[in-house]
Amino acid sequence: METQIADLAIIGAGWHGLATAKSALALDPSVNLVVLDSAASVGGVWAEERLYAELRTNNLLGSYEYGDFPMRDNVPGLVKPGEHMSGRAMHEYLKAYAAHFGILDKIKLNCKVDSVEYCEGDDGRGKQWVIKCTTTIEPGHEKSNTIRTRKLILATGLTSQPRIPTFSGQQSFGAPLFHAKEFALYQDTIFAKPSNDNTGDQHEGARDDHTPITVLGGSKSAWDTVYACASKGHRVNWVIRASGTGPAWVSPAAAFSPFNLLLESLPLVRALGWFSPCIWVSHPIRNFLHGTWFGCIIVRLFWACLEWDMVRVNRYSDHEETAKLRPWFKPIWMGTAVSIINFPGDFFRLIRRGLVKVHIADVERLEPYKVVLSNGGDRLDTKALILCTGWKVSPGIRFLPDGTEQEMGFPWAADPIDQELVRQARKDIYTRLPMLHTGPESRTYHTKDAEGQNETVLHPFRLARFIVPPGLWDDHSIAFLGTVTTFNTSFVAEVQALWALVYLNHGSELHHHHQDKESILSETSLHTEFCALRSPAGHGVRTADFVFEVMPYLDLLLGDLGLRTARKGSWWEGLFVPHRPRDYAGLVEEWKARLSSSLEGRKIKDT
Repeated sequence: METQIADLAIIGAGWHGLATAKSALALDPSVNLVVLDSAASVGGVWAEERLYAELRTNNLLGSYEYGDFPMRDNVPGLVKPGEHMSGRAMHEYLKAYAAHFGILDKIKLNCKVDSVEYCEGDDGRGKQWVIKCTTTIEPGHEKSNTIRTRKLILATGLTSQPRIPTFSGQQSFGAPLFHAKEFALYQDTIFAKPSNDNTGDQHEGARDDHTPITVLGGSKSAWDTVYACASKGHRVNWVIRASGTGPAWVSPAAAFSPFNLLLESLPLVRALGWFSPCIWVSHPIRNFLHGTWFGCIIVRLFWACLEWDMVRVNRYSDHEETAKLRPWFKPIWMGTAVSIINFPGDFFRLIRRGLVKVHIADVERLEPYKVVLSNGGDRLDTKALILCTGWKVSPGIRFLPDGTEQEMGFPWAADPIDQELVRQARKDIYTRLPMLHTGPESRTYHTKDAEGQNETVLHPFRLARFIVPPGLWDDHSIAFLGTVTTFNTSFVAEVQALWALVYLNHGSELHHHHQDKESILSETSLHTEFCALRSPAGHGVRTADFVFEVMPYLDLLLGDLGLRTARKGSWWEGLFVPHRPRDYAGLVEEWKARLSSSLEGRKIKDT
């Protein structure tokens, strides 16, 4: 077994892993760095093997990129201004980013991390992380290796381990059954024209080109999958679980009449963020809007306008099938379950044409080439069942020794925070933000995976600043990136990356560093419980789910770093003009200048 020593190990080569590797090399070009990813290519959700023709971002050109690496300049020709970027464009962009900043030779692909253990090193220098991996050299040929490092960053994100429920009768189902993550691998099979050869004992439904495809789920990935199938002329039975949270809200890219603003840019307008509660920021206008009865009326009117605009544009009531797609919860409680219609064609027209039939029911069982529903026993002929059932909260890595998962603050382990602190946090939240007391009850999807293991979310990720396990705060040895769900991944990836690296290597320079452990636990409880109450119909039950909270969060991290939060040319622009990735370009250089100035100041003071 091969053993490698590294100064810093990063698990994950998606948005967060690449941003962190680039920042680490910019801070210290001599750092002994290794990046591990189980995929065969870089990009995470935009990896080569996950691409299919209809896959697109919710964002337009210029808004989903790193601040110092503009897409239009570095991947020319793949996307035009005003277009939603294709999955192909995103993969090529991230690959070009890794090549440009010298990251590619640091990445070990096809490398699955099996376990991570925090233990005493054999060099007498204290604890270290021991990472055990399995690298696939070629199909059927694997190699085990170990990496030892004192600094570890998990950047696996929240879309690495698909949540795949099991169904009664699925052994005899016969048709392809797979998660949306694998759509690219199966699309040629399910879209293929049937053979004229009628020999063999294959079920008739598998050969009939008119047999529908079944899609299970109500999230945006389900909308994407339904469109990918129906836009090619295939009939679709769209099953949305009656026991779930219902269909996602969707909106055209430009909305919010009469201003016709880009929906993706709304969270990046600082003044609009005033209309969303946030527990870690205080401002006279915010205090009025969220702490008084009249202010709460104004806030509800703002969100009602957003909802009315989406209902008006989507015309749910125009057809009996589209009426079933009207969401069950108000958008204020949905977090990032509010998505953008990024399809080149008219999605709702496919439904009105009869290509898509919507079923509000759970899957009761599977029969050969049939999906049986719980709504009285509807039996749907199908040639494939595509699961748009979301993602596990677990990164699929075993953490050792036993008990480490609780210390890490993982949602499936026992809560590391005392429940009295949790109760006090909720009391404080309800006092400062009384509107959160009126939100719907959280609904969690409990499933069994293929191994029969239950996935139960007991509490949100307990991470200080949504990055560091509070129990390991003083160790400065580990950070988690990508557990924040947001429309603005590129912004969060770059700021979190710098914050995490400074925390790991220059912890005393963080303004947040000097709090004691009790204060860290109390603050972590407050922030994470806020997320659970803020988007109970979204992802808040398990992790931070930011829409309008993203700007206050970036300000929080930049404030810790001692960097400027005002990134625009004037106060007016800072309040009313959407922020762009380029506004956050050069953060590493700003930090290095600030650190140099701080060290120089100390030398002068010492003399």
